[in-house]
This record gives sequence, structure tokens and C-alpha cells, in this order.
Amino acid sequence: MASSSAQLFIPYSESTQGPWIVRRASLPLGRYASQAAAITAAEALAPGLSDSLGRPVEIHVQQADGTWEEHTFVVAGLVPGLPTPSTGMNRHA
Repeated sequence: MASSSAQLFIPYSESTQGPWIVRRASLPLGRYASQAAAITAAEALAPGLSDSLGRPVEIHVQQADGTWEEHTFVVAGLVPGLPTPSTGMNRHA
């Protein structure tokens, strides 16, 4: 995890019913019924957070075994769903 970037975390939920929580450090930003919904929400939050902080945002998802994987790396000005620049600023684990 790069220290020059902001971090969003989605801890693993034992329950299939959730909640899946998107966090920035210890601050919960939202609760969702599924991991997919939490990831989608984090991806939607990341560009605005990157713009406001002036640095990239990394989204990390915790796996069932307790390990963390980097889901994506978002840079201000990039819009989800549009092609990634050739410099490859989105990284998927």
C-alpha cells in the first residue's frame, strides 16, 4: 500500500447478508448488502476523494482468509467506465 495515496478498505464480512462496509481508515463511509455493491460504491467514491485530496486512491478488499488485495488504483480525473490511459493507472489484483 503506497503511503502517498489515500486508502479505501472493504473488510470481509462473514455473513452473506452483509453488511459490507466501505471504510477510510476507521471511518465507515457506507454499508452495503454485498461485496459487489461495496466495491461499486468505493469505485464511485474514489474519483471525488482523489480530486479533493489531490492524490490517488487505492481500494483494498479483504479476502475470506484475512489477506488484503488491492482492487484498483484511482487517479483524480479518471471516470469509471471510460478507457484507461495508456499509462495504465488502474491496477487490478
